[in-house]
This record gives sequence, C-alpha cells and structure tokens, in this order.
Amino acid sequence: MMEALLIEKDLWDVVDGTEARPLGSAKTKAVRAFVKKQQVARAKIILHIEASQLPHARYDDPKEIWENLEQVHRARGFATRLALRRRFLYMQKREDQVMNAWISDVKNTAFHLESSGVAIIDEDIILALTAGLPESYSTFIVTLDNLSADDLTLPNVITRLLNEEVRQGHSIQSSEHRDNEALAVQVTKNLNNKKKTPLSDITCYNCGGKGHYKSDCPSGSLKTEKPEMASTATGLTEDGGDDEVEF
Repeated sequence: MMEALLIEKDLWDVVDGTEARPLGSAKTKAVRAFVKKQQVARAKIILHIEASQLPHARYDDPKEIWENLEQVHRARGFATRLALRRRFLYMQKREDQVMNAWISDVKNTAFHLESSGVAIIDEDIILALTAGLPESYSTFIVTLDNLSADDLTLPNVITRLLNEEVRQGHSIQSSEHRDNEALAVQVTKNLNNKKKTPLSDITCYNCGGKGHYKSDCPSGSLKTEKPEMASTATGLTEDGGDDEVEF
C-alpha cells in the first residue's frame, strides 16, 4: 500500500534509488527540486507508519528509511507467514458452522497468505477445505478422490460441498422424522396392550362388593361418608350422648 502511494505521488524513484541526486551545489535548481522530493517522500512514509516504527524513520534520506523498514517487516513477515501457514493447514470446520462460512474462512486465510508473499494454488485451498471437514464428510471426501483431474477444480468442489451440506441436512431431518414415528407407534402399542382389570375384580367404593363400580352400585343411594367416620368426626355416640373425643 505504501509503495503504491509513493508511486501515485511520483515519489517512488527517490525511495528505490532509481533517481540519483543531481550534481552541483545545494543551491542549484535541480538539487533543490531533488531534496524537496526527498522531503515529501520521507513525510509520506512517516505519516503512514505506526508509532512503534518511527525509530526506523530517523534518517533524512527516504531510501534509508525504506530499507530499514523493509528489513524489519521482512523479519516480522516471516513469522506472520509461518503463523498463517499453520492456521491454513490446521483449520477445522465447527459443527455449528454453515458451509458458506467455512468456505469464506478458508478463502480469507488463503488471501492473507498470498498477500504476505506465499504462492497459493487451487489445490491448496481444496486440501484445506476438505481436510478440516468433520467425520460426517468422510464418504464425500472419498468420492472427491475418485474424480478426474479435469473435474477436481475449486468451483466444482465448492459446489459439491454446498450440495453435500443440503443432503446431510435432509438426512438428519428424515432420521428424526423416522424416530418420532417409531416412538409414536411404540406408545400406541403399549397403550393397546395394556391389560385392563377384569370387572369381577373391581371393588365398589360404595358398598364394598365386587363386580361393579360405585356409580353402578345396586344397593341404592350412594354413600358420601362412612358412618363410623362421621361419628368420630362429630364426637357423637350411637345413643346420641356427648362423649369426649380422644386425640
């Protein structure tokens, strides 16, 4: 970016050394124009670098400043490239990550690698895309290995990845639907097979007899409370006298 800016401002030739200082005294017009151009180039560089890099820009000659900055960035760039390479080679798709986002992540990392000076070809991107897929894509990867060299292109692989995501999504939904149907059938069978108590074993809560429910009791009026329970609750004896109720 900095180099492009200097080229745009017609200052790059005094930075890369292609334009040398003219011969003559400092008062000549050509020398003054050259020095002025150096000063503008130096100012442009200083205004576009971080504060931490200012110690490397203490020289009057923009060519020296550029060489120092280049040396520093070359060392930092090597470490950056290594880190980007590691990330690119060991990227893993998250289970909750959609395929479009996964493809974008891999392409973005490849772009940063290319920007740092690392040559990336389509096969590298295909390798990163497929190597980081979860186990559910193992069969899909086998099918890719069987493709011809003409079909094993980045656009084709991306299309197949998107289609595989849709297919696996449908498979999961179908499996869940089958499981729900099987559960419903099993519950219905359990309800139908549940043994009902024979009527002969039913005890009436009204008369205490067998073979009928309280609502069908043949003894007549339905009792709401057992007599002995009523006597105990009111504290009355059979002869109507008042006795103490012991608790």
